[in-house]
This record gives sequence, structure tokens and C-alpha cells, in this order.
Amino acid sequence: MQQDRLDAIRAGLRASPPIGRSKVDESLHRLQWNESPQDFPAELKEEVLQRLAAISWSRYPVGSRPWQLIDALAMQMGLTSDQIVVSEGSADLIRAVMAAALYPGDAVVMPTPTFLLYRQNACLYEANIIEVRLDASNGFALPVDALIEAAHRHNARLVTLCAPNNPTGTVYAKDDLHRLASSIPSLLVIDEAYAEFCDQDLTALLPLGNVILLRTFSKFYAMAGVRVGYAITSPVLATELQKVVTVFPLSVFSEITALVALEQRNRFLPIRDLVVTERERMAIALAALPGVMVYPSGANFLLIQLAHPKHDLLHHLQRQHHVLISDMAAYPDLVNCVRVSIGTSEQNNLVIRGFQEVIGRTCKTNLSTTG
Repeated sequence: MQQDRLDAIRAGLRASPPIGRSKVDESLHRLQWNESPQDFPAELKEEVLQRLAAISWSRYPVGSRPWQLIDALAMQMGLTSDQIVVSEGSADLIRAVMAAALYPGDAVVMPTPTFLLYRQNACLYEANIIEVRLDASNGFALPVDALIEAAHRHNARLVTLCAPNNPTGTVYAKDDLHRLASSIPSLLVIDEAYAEFCDQDLTALLPLGNVILLRTFSKFYAMAGVRVGYAITSPVLATELQKVVTVFPLSVFSEITALVALEQRNRFLPIRDLVVTERERMAIALAALPGVMVYPSGANFLLIQLAHPKHDLLHHLQRQHHVLISDMAAYPDLVNCVRVSIGTSEQNNLVIRGFQEVIGRTCKTNLSTTG
């Protein structure tokens, strides 16, 4: 019997954990993946379906890249079309950037804790990962000098970060990002998945020539299931990135949905404003509880540190209120933390109630024990 040639698979891929078969219970309130609390508007869905019905599904898209969407994005941002690369979600663009830039053994510098996909992709391409710790006592502020020093010491090919940061929600100052980009010997990849929730626009960094901004339609435009993301960079870098995204990177459905969303951008502003309002309401309510620290957030989620064990809270929220939130156990520096995506007002009330019930019960138990 012939043996499988596992040795033919690159080492970085073999070292990655296998993909398990898992599904989220759709009867639960999903407040763990930072999705939009409201769906893509029904009337805009109807517009998408009408446009889809008017085109042939048996033909490939008319361009090897979604040029119509690229042109629409460029016009909206006041950029040129040759600065934009579109693919199926910003997650694929993280992969594409690393595929374009990294050789085995190259250094990738990143703060920690941050989005785990950066580390996973760097491992896939057998890079040397250099992590610079974010200090919780300093509000997870960006350690600019330490990142610059690490990039020079290791001759980094990439420095990558998320702004606002996931999972901490931290907003980084533009001046800090400019100093970082202008002081490192490498590309700086900035994932702006949550930019709309703090009115952030970092396109002023693009003239530096080494900056790649990644954005997504998943959060602000309520299109996580449609899978559309885009990179913004210099024309020279964009030309190279176009070579590593797949041929026909978007289905006609994805491109049409994104075009409709861009045309109707104002329809999504009230959803964004409600998320921000609810984020601040939840932060105040949860921070008022004993043993609870809520970190400032410029995203559509809150990172919460608990003085008490979190397992009872996670269990109670799921069993009693049918709510899923994120356990941050995968992050060594956040083992006492949970992350809560901002949901509807009703969903957020369930979270607040669940916290109050569990922490109130814990406090009573502690009082009776010490009494």
C-alpha cells in the first residue's frame, strides 16, 4: 500500500492545527465574532437580487478582477484605482500579503495580544515571529519604540498590526502609526477592520510608500457572510498584490452586493451610530460591577477583565440567556478576560443581566464565606 506523501507538504502547513468540523448553534445570540447586530437591509437585498437576475450566471465575471468595485472604492476614497486590491475578505488579504512578502525564516514583527490570524499565516509561511507585548496597565497602548527596535534588530520583512486592535479595542494615534511606518525597514500592514467605529482614516499614511491598509465589508456594511475585503496601498505594491489574489477573487454576487452597499453607504451610518451608543452604555453598566474592568474600545466589541473566575459567567450566559461571548483563553495575557461583541439593545441587556446575576451571586458567596 502506497504511503501518503506528507513530506511533500510544506513544513509550515503541516505544523498548523487541523480544521475541525464545528458549527455555531444558531438558536443562540452570537456575540462572539464581532458581527453586525443588524442584517444587511432587506430592501438592499432585494436590489442585489434584481441585479443578479439580470446577468448570466453561466459566465465568468467580465474581468479577472472586480474592476467595477475597485473603481467605485477609489472614487469614494478619492484615490486611484491602481491603489486598490479586492479579495474575499480581509482575511484572505492577510494571507496574500504574507505570500507576496515572506521567505522561510523572515521576521514578522507584531504586537501581542492581537488578531490570531497574523500569527497563523506567518507560521504557514515559516516566518520568524517577533512579538512585542502590549501592556494592559498602560491601556494596551502601541509600543512604537519597541516595535521600531524589533523591526531593525531582526531586519523584519513585515510589521503587522490591527487598528483599532482586536481583541483589546485599542485605538492607536495617527502620529504613532506615522512614526512607526516612517522608522521601520519593512512594510507596515495595518488591518482597519473596525475603523468605521472610531471614524478612523489612515490613508494619509499611504505616501510613505511602505504602508498597506486592509479593510473589510464584514463589520460596518453587515456583510460578514458575503466575504469582501480590500487593500489600499501604493500603485507599485498594489500591482504586486494583484498577482497573489486568486483569479476571479469575487463572485458576481459578492461584487454586486458590495456595489449596492457602497451606493447606499448612508443607510449603514445609523447602524454604526447605534453600535457606538450601545458600546458606551454597556461599558458603563459593566464597569460599575465589582471586580470588572472594561477597557476603552474604538471597535464594535468590549474587552472585559474579571477578578472572579469566568467559567461560571460563560456557562450562565449560554445556559440561562442563550448568549455566546468570547473566552480569551487563547491569549496568554488575557486569560482572565472575555470579549463581548455589541449586539442589539435587547441582546446587550441580556449580557448586562447575566453579568449582574453571576457577579452578584459571587459577591454574596464571598461575603458569607468571610463572614
